[in-house]
Amino acid sequence: MKKKTTLKKEEIFLKDISLTSSIGSIQFVQPIQMSWKPKEDITAYELALCIPYIIRFNIMPYEIDQSLPHFRHFKIIDPNK
Repeated sequence: MKKKTTLKKEEIFLKDISLTSSIGSIQFVQPIQMSWKPKEDITAYELALCIPYIIRFNIMPYEIDQSLPHFRHFKIIDPNK
């Protein structure tokens, strides 16, 4: 009688991965650096919009739209550019 062989977890995992040439498309994205530099004409509404970004530690570049008016109160440095 033939003994049934079972595959190891590593073998099953590696078997299920599709090995394509997508390795060239890996890109590491670093969080942006934002420092609070408010202008003297900040409104209460703009301040309320800025609060989530003031209290967060890491902010990723795709999470903000720098064209919005409340981002003019921040000095933004993007290390990914």
